[in-house]
Amino acid sequence: PELLREQANCSAAELFPELMRERQRLLRERCENAAWKKGTAMEKFYLNKVGSKGILWCPIYKGASSSTIFHFCPLYYGQSVCESNPSATIFRKPDFKGSRAPKDTPTLLIVRHPFERLFSAYRDKIQAPRSKTVFIRSAMEEASFIYRLIPPETLQKREQLQQSALVAAKKQMQEHPVERGQYVYVEGSDNPYLNPISATFEEFIRAVLTGKFVNPHWRQVDQYCAPCSEHYDYILKVENYQCEFPQFLKTLGSTESLLNRIDFEKRVNVNNGRSVTDRTDFYQYFAALPDNLLDALHKWYRADCELLDYNCEKTLCEIREWRRKNL
Repeated sequence: PELLREQANCSAAELFPELMRERQRLLRERCENAAWKKGTAMEKFYLNKVGSKGILWCPIYKGASSSTIFHFCPLYYGQSVCESNPSATIFRKPDFKGSRAPKDTPTLLIVRHPFERLFSAYRDKIQAPRSKTVFIRSAMEEASFIYRLIPPETLQKREQLQQSALVAAKKQMQEHPVERGQYVYVEGSDNPYLNPISATFEEFIRAVLTGKFVNPHWRQVDQYCAPCSEHYDYILKVENYQCEFPQFLKTLGSTESLLNRIDFEKRVNVNNGRSVTDRTDFYQYFAALPDNLLDALHKWYRADCELLDYNCEKTLCEIREWRRKNL
């Protein structure tokens, strides 16, 4: 069981069905032993051309959703559409509504470590989302305008500074886009809300923990896909996506033509500059947070940690150990 919980053996595909049964069992067991929220999934796509029966998929954003959409896209759209922008909007149409799925349609959930997913959402959507200024505006209004400490002499003109910062930030990001995962500063500006533009990681975390700064990219899986009340036949993990996703397709009875067309090594919408194995940036950002905020974050994602079998307590210990040795 311990081996199965970690990952499927890519060289032994016969273990995959057993791995899926083990994850289902763990999920049922933990749902029964704790009073986690029930409810229904907020979004499901019915993809009738995947496998012999199709699939019903609840997408977890920042959980390999863009890569999965990119892989499924050619079944329904031309190459130009699929190459341009693999976005969930291509499946947000009546033909793909989950309500259209027959009752025996296999169901899919792809999950990721809650802290890694949150960190990826911050680097991708908040810190410097290139030209997507809608995220910048919401991050400034919900996080940096509330939690950023500014010089006492500027307090009386706070609202004026905030409004001018919104205008300047939009112009800066449109005219001088940067790679995601970088803080952006407006050179020569003495406006504290522009240095940096958008929210810092701590400001973002504080806003998320209020429960008011809500977005599917960091919303708990427990709430978004309701795993304690919705049944999922296949629970894949992003940490082993390149192994588990093709095994999932083969188990569904996908045709060789589909399997041969998919580049399983391709990762879509990743944070530029991030290494898959080097987690230094992850530790740097989390280690800078005060302990009370780390504990609150663990409590916030506790359901996802336990239900999806991620050892978040161990991750917190690793963060604190990294801080002790490096800061």
